[in-house]
Amino acid sequence: MNIYIEIENFYKEFPGKLLLGLNNVNDKYNVYIGHRSDLQSAALNGNASPGIIHLKDCNSLDENYQIIKKLSSKGYIFTAQDEEPGITIDDYNEFSNRRMIDGKTFDFIKYYFSWGKRDFDILKTKYSKYDTKFILSGSPRIDFFKNYKLNSEDIRNFKLNLKTKKKLILIPTSISFPIGIRRMADWMYSFKAGKDEKDKKITEEKFFETFKQATINLEYFIKLIRYLSKELTDYDIIIKSHPNEKIEDWKKLIDLESKNIHYIDNVSVQELIYLSDIIIQNGSSTVIDTFIAGKPIITYEPVKFEKDMNKNFPNSFGEKFKTKEEIKKYLEENVINSKINSNFLRIMNERIFNISGEISSLDNFTKIWSDIYIEKFKEKKNFFKVNTLELFKKRLREKIKRLLEKNKIIRKDNIDILSQKFPNIDINYVKKLHKDLGIMNNKFKLVNIRKIGERILELKKI
Repeated sequence: MNIYIEIENFYKEFPGKLLLGLNNVNDKYNVYIGHRSDLQSAALNGNASPGIIHLKDCNSLDENYQIIKKLSSKGYIFTAQDEEPGITIDDYNEFSNRRMIDGKTFDFIKYYFSWGKRDFDILKTKYSKYDTKFILSGSPRIDFFKNYKLNSEDIRNFKLNLKTKKKLILIPTSISFPIGIRRMADWMYSFKAGKDEKDKKITEEKFFETFKQATINLEYFIKLIRYLSKELTDYDIIIKSHPNEKIEDWKKLIDLESKNIHYIDNVSVQELIYLSDIIIQNGSSTVIDTFIAGKPIITYEPVKFEKDMNKNFPNSFGEKFKTKEEIKKYLEENVINSKINSNFLRIMNERIFNISGEISSLDNFTKIWSDIYIEKFKEKKNFFKVNTLELFKKRLREKIKRLLEKNKIIRKDNIDILSQKFPNIDINYVKKLHKDLGIMNNKFKLVNIRKIGERILELKKI
């Protein structure tokens, strides 16, 4: 049996998905990790044998629904877990309306893996008319954080590449709207898709309010980064752009020649958290990961908006400051600690099932996928064929594009959204992460990983 695991935002989602894939490779299964469109294309064209497709969300837009419907008719079985689980959002019911719209994709999803009891209870009730079985599982992304460790040599080499010996501040950006890679009109249109007129109006109002708040926060963060770069002597700053943003835009916005600001876009935020000494954030879901990693958090909240657009929970973490001067003083005093309100620990346990040390999500996936294998695919043959001619044409087109960019015939920053969120896979990055996870579990060392095309990885037992 083949298991196909979808990814959309590579450096955000890949570590947890790689852990999930490595944990499920055996003599019976091969695992393929890739972008949704690439995996769907292989399946639709008959280049992949029917198996389990693990969806990255429950996208109910008609185009994706029709593809899933067609693949279901070809014998594929679907499981899913939303990679945008709304952990930081207080009103999950409203969030799920926006994410899943009418939920019609559940027509074809056999199992849905929930992040915590909150989404489990709401989704199980809301979509009870479908045959989908909802599993209280937790997420492999959380298990990655609970188990992944970096040694002192990794940190030393990272700093050596940055040409610094200073402590590191990580700023994971989460502005999105005013500097997002999608055009504003397209973004708002997609948010309203499939809704009735009343909900469209509500969505539009929320969109504009969020846009205004994000723009105000953007101005404050630009000023904060410039200020800390000039005033702090013991720290360097790492800017890690949100998957919906371009790192090049941050360089333009900061507009400062500085040796102590590093713009990084080719490493997962999960790894950067471990490589850094402290993070500064506003409304970012990375506070969950940072908390699990045991790293201190500074929440920079220069403005408290009357209409809080879902920043209340993430901004409850760590030490909270209103001014850049307060942050500078706090860092210089060097009394850094990590704290969280006990009430929010309770909330987090409600929203993330496997947050506690003894619970793992991985066993849930293994059991469900094993049951599907026995029921549907035990006697089936597996294959994954590569169309070498199409691959050659694609690589030739990309080579021509790079030459045109190099000679400034076309602008390099005219990059499409798909390539921004999921660039061609850097196999050396994958191998390094594979090696690190092999320290965590020896059985992972018995898996061979190879690149198929530019955006698909094949995991097979050696």
